Amino acid sequence: MGSGDLIIALFAIALVFASRRIWKQLKFRGEMLVICPETREPAAVKVNLWRAVTGGGTRPGKLELCDCSRWPERRDCDQDCLAQIEGNPADHRVWTIASRWYEGKKCVYCRKPIEKLSHLDRSPALLDQDWKTAEWKGIPAEQLPGEFSRDLPVCWSCHVAETFLRQHPDLAVSRPWRKCGPLGEYVPKNLN
Repeated sequence: MGSGDLIIALFAIALVFASRRIWKQLKFRGEMLVICPETREPAAVKVNLWRAVTGGGTRPGKLELCDCSRWPERRDCDQDCLAQIEGNPADHRVWTIASRWYEGKKCVYCRKPIEKLSHLDRSPALLDQDWKTAEWKGIPAEQLPGEFSRDLPVCWSCHVAETFLRQHPDLAVSRPWRKCGPLGEYVPKNLN
């Protein structure tokens, strides 16, 4: 074995090691929801993936945040919330939380099942208490638990239609139903 072969073998080993380390840390990607130990309220955080992969940072061998919805005011906190993520990061990912909430639900307007969330497709929305719809991705992550407990699911098509009706009432014919109950039930108008 020549020196060139040895260099290639060492490079291959280093590449495999680095790839495994990167792959292991990717489970911490994306925005996560935690309960802040100080306030006992939801907080949206992001793990510093670069430092997790390279092992650098102020907390050697441990995760570190690169963003938090409570920053910049509380930037110097102990980051104790990371213990919640380390055990099961998938359960704290905002995308997972939203997917589970929409699972098995039907649109309050058309009653069709909400399709499984996809990164490549249109997102469903929420109907708030003021009868306005908003995409769940447009709501700050730390507010989602409260929104999910109060609001109702709306499919993308109905969200677009309702937004258009709200923004252009003079151009649109109203839908043939009306609101009737506190839970957002809809019944056909009497068209006679």
